[in-house]
Amino acid sequence: MEKRLAERPHSCDVEAVVYPHATHYVFPESLLKKMFPVGSGLFLKMAFKAAKQYPEECRQARIDIERRIVSSINEWRNS
Repeated sequence: MEKRLAERPHSCDVEAVVYPHATHYVFPESLLKKMFPVGSGLFLKMAFKAAKQYPEECRQARIDIERRIVSSINEWRNS
């Protein structure tokens, strides 16, 4: 991702974050709860190997991603 961004002109600020354990599709935790009000954890464990092996780490990654997204949107909105 970083290589691709470096090869193309853009005016975006980019923050690359690596999580040791997360699913390859990561939805913010609140969105996931809206999509699956009941059984979101079970769905993730059935759909993604990492969610089955590392459920708490994956949940923490979703929470952190959501925090980062909301913070970035609020910064943009307030600028």
